[in-house]
This record gives sequence, C-alpha cells and structure tokens, in this order.
Amino acid sequence: MSFIKSQIGEIAYNPAREAFEALVSFHTSDAQIRVPASFSAPLTAEFATISNGLFQDALRKRATGGAMQSQIEEISGAVEPLKAA
Repeated sequence: MSFIKSQIGEIAYNPAREAFEALVSFHTSDAQIRVPASFSAPLTAEFATISNGLFQDALRKRATGGAMQSQIEEISGAVEPLKAA
C-alpha cells in the first residue's frame, strides 16, 4: 500500500450554502492532486468535525471523479531557469 500525505488548505465558511469549503491536496510519490471539498455544518461546529468532513468529501470526490481536480506531476532531472533576453 502506498503512502499518501494529505493537506487541507485555507478553510472558508460559505453562509449561503451553510458549508465549509477548502482545497484538499493529496501528495503521492508521483504527483500532487488538489480536490475542492465542502462540508455542511453550522458555523459553531468543532474544527475536528469540519476538517474530517472536508477530508472525507475530498476522498469521495477523488475516488469517484465527482469534482474538478488539478494535478501537478513531479519532473525528474534538473530544470534550468529561463534567461532574460
């Protein structure tokens, strides 16, 4: 089984949807995958509940392809910076 590190970005509360929203990143050995997540809860919800809800939503969307995702692939080898003209 491979190890995947996850990270929840800045969490925002959307009062119109009564939901917390964040971008969740999954770091694998090959790439970084970002998935938008939302979790319906009152503004007074505990942080552990909110972060777990966001993480579970991102996992579900990643597994089912139920949301737009971005992926940054790792590049092996040295890359030279562009030179100014």
